[in-house]
Amino acid sequence: MLAIRRPRLWPQLVRLIALAYAAIPAGIQAQDWAPNLTLTSTWHDNATNAKPAADQISALQFEADMVASKRFSVGRDDSLHPTAHFAGEWWPRFNGLNRAAAGARLEWRHKFGLGALAPVFSIEGGANVVAARESERRGTSTVLLATIRKRINHALRFALTQEFSDYNARAAVFDRQGAETAVEVGRDVTTSSRVTLRFSYRDGDVLSHATPPRPDLVALAPNRVSIGTFGRELTAYSIEARTFGARLGVVHAVDTDTALMAVYEVRQTRREPLRYLNQLVSVAIVHQF
Repeated sequence: MLAIRRPRLWPQLVRLIALAYAAIPAGIQAQDWAPNLTLTSTWHDNATNAKPAADQISALQFEADMVASKRFSVGRDDSLHPTAHFAGEWWPRFNGLNRAAAGARLEWRHKFGLGALAPVFSIEGGANVVAARESERRGTSTVLLATIRKRINHALRFALTQEFSDYNARAAVFDRQGAETAVEVGRDVTTSSRVTLRFSYRDGDVLSHATPPRPDLVALAPNRVSIGTFGRELTAYSIEARTFGARLGVVHAVDTDTALMAVYEVRQTRREPLRYLNQLVSVAIVHQF
């Protein structure tokens, strides 16, 4: 069943970002906006998030993500980072998944002490308006992210993140709420290359697709709808589930402004009787203007 709702604009978080930006003292030290563009190509072996092999459909996804930030130093240990954000997705086989987003973020960072080994804590809030090829997927997104980073020595880095995300679509079946905890360790292997290993746990909504009838999934999914996005008739089920993930990445700096990334990620999602696996392989280029 498909429920259409007017998208909320999340005025509280948007208002908070605007007020915090307006409250920055005019005389404090600031650095100019620095646009950063990331272009990513990702292969999904199970874009439908399906359990039966017959319903698992692979797909290629292209993404562009641009941020432009300004840094304001607030005293010796703190800084504020307002950011403009623009993003887009293109799925060559499944145009119904194409979308674009625009929004703003605000991050506060605090450094505990001096030197490269001092830990850094940050908290960031963001909001986006999202346009999509399929109108029921359009909506607004918000995110709250807390991170603590620590450089262990000259080569080893550690980060712990906690993220709360909420996507409010026109159709309730495409809504997403979730909380994700992640631990990442990075090691510099050369002066220009780094290897990262990340483990994550997420509890929240997922969208799984299957060929009907699936009474076992109906019992788990109060919101569901028949779609033809993937070239044949499938039912999309919105289900609350737990996802365990692991990701291995390699980053190589080409020069002072450009880096290349390669990532392999595996995720397992569970909510009995639903259980499915995702494998993703991606390559990306990041350029700082």
